[in-house]
Amino acid sequence: MSREVILYTRKQCGLCDETASELHLLRDELRFTLRELDIDEDADLRERYNDVVPVVAVGEHVIAHAPVDPAALRNSLIERLQG
Repeated sequence: MSREVILYTRKQCGLCDETASELHLLRDELRFTLRELDIDEDADLRERYNDVVPVVAVGEHVIAHAPVDPAALRNSLIERLQG
């Protein structure tokens, strides 16, 4: 079971910044590693997520995308990380 959470993001994205802040708050509590990937640095990621960033994934499973509700994000992380 992956304990890595990926935030697909881009520069100058207010929703991305808010989601990153929320994930940083949850990281210690839920014990996961966080990796942030800028979709504008990868053509495939940009094509896949351009209209829905921020996108949060655990492993290959997308658990949230814009707009991200903090309570729903927390619940989805708990469910996915605990298997």
